[in-house]
Amino acid sequence: MLSVGADVVLVERQLVAGELCCPDCGQRLAPWGHATPRFVRGDRLVRRIRPRRAICSAALGCGRSHVLLPRFCLGRRVDVVAVIWAALLARAAGQGWRAITAAAGRPASTVRGWLSRFTEHAEPIRVAFAWVERRAAAGGDLDRLAPTGGAVGDAVAQIGAACAAVRRRWGVGVLTVSPAQMVAACSGGWLLAARALRPAGWLINTSPHL
Repeated sequence: MLSVGADVVLVERQLVAGELCCPDCGQRLAPWGHATPRFVRGDRLVRRIRPRRAICSAALGCGRSHVLLPRFCLGRRVDVVAVIWAALLARAAGQGWRAITAAAGRPASTVRGWLSRFTEHAEPIRVAFAWVERRAAAGGDLDRLAPTGGAVGDAVAQIGAACAAVRRRWGVGVLTVSPAQMVAACSGGWLLAARALRPAGWLINTSPHL
């Protein structure tokens, strides 16, 4: 899976032009049909999307196919990333799941699922985003983060630092991307997915394709 921009026309143009890179090997991606349609739940409505699928087609590529997921989504989650990220920020700030559920306007079981998933993997998430920050900083200064006293708070702080480093490096090209969508893009859409975090490919497409 690869997190891409929300403009379907622009993403298609980039894909056909060979401007999108495989998150596994870095080689050029080519069109490869479409993924199964899915529903995405925003603040007030549910919409149906059918993500594009691409395949690594370069001679020296890995040959794997990938779903091109719009950056307002996360892998295997119905709700948009803005709602999920707001819940994680609230948890890092010390709010309980009942207050977070009320603010999110989602079923309690759904919200508790986000929070427990993130809490369970907070440390590997923090480590992965520390890698993203170092990659984006390219040898420059890194933010000095004070311990928050909790794994969730530390992970959320590190995510913020990593996304800030990406913005500093690529400037104007990512200034219009919301904080939540930046999180989705920098995680390749896998922030809460049921799979091991693999940071190695996350930044391959960050600058040109946010």
